[in-house]
Amino acid sequence: MIKNVILLILVTASFSNVNAQRKDRIKGNRIVTSVETSVDGFSRILIGEDFKVELVKGDEPSVEIETDENLHEVIEIDVSDNTLSFKTNKRITLKKEQKIRVTYTDELNLIETEESGQVSSTRTLEFPELTIKATGTSRLFLTLKSDMFKFINSDRAKAELNVTSNVATLELSDNSKLEALINATDIKVDLYQRADAKIEGDVDTLNIRADNSTNFIGKELTSNSCTVLAEGSSDVFIQAIEEVIIEATGSSEVYLYENPKITINKFEDTVKLHKKEL
Repeated sequence: MIKNVILLILVTASFSNVNAQRKDRIKGNRIVTSVETSVDGFSRILIGEDFKVELVKGDEPSVEIETDENLHEVIEIDVSDNTLSFKTNKRITLKKEQKIRVTYTDELNLIETEESGQVSSTRTLEFPELTIKATGTSRLFLTLKSDMFKFINSDRAKAELNVTSNVATLELSDNSKLEALINATDIKVDLYQRADAKIEGDVDTLNIRADNSTNFIGKELTSNSCTVLAEGSSDVFIQAIEEVIIEATGSSEVYLYENPKITINKFEDTVKLHKKEL
């Protein structure tokens, strides 16, 4: 009897918790209006749910939302712990429009996307230092200038980037994907699980580590010197002008374009080195 009562309490509590988490539904009234809100300064922005945000640099931080008139009160803007974030207090089932434009200042140095969030820019965004972290099925479409740039991509997140930087660090894992045009002095790339990176541009020094079943497509990325560590069943395509240093194990394959000096420090198992023409 006591066990049945406890079970009933647990089931009731579970249903109560689900109901508490379930959002009411709302449809937009198709009358589109724009509301601009001044916000406190922030160094981090977090974009989740299915929000689509455009970033613009300005002198004062603000958020402009263009959406159906009755949906403005549904979208909540929050700045706490130097983080700007958004959430909905109802489930929007239908809308005519939803655009969010965020004006940021020099404080911003961290952009995070999660769930189905999306961030984009129509102009080049400039930062002294910037880190981007992308998870879930989020999307990024950005043109950036940053002295120090770090990009961390995981889950099924995808990004299309145009980057000018002194030092760029890229970390991709899971099933994430990156397509980028990068012009930099130094680029460091780490790929894990089933991540894919396709990069074009120019770089002085390129360092690549590719593991598991990853793919690095860099035949249009011109480097003066390149160091490759290929493991697992990874595929690495590189264009090096002066020198390439290779360590390869497993069933990895390295595809080399141009005619650099080749130094092989490790070449084990069933690895393959292919010499290719552009």
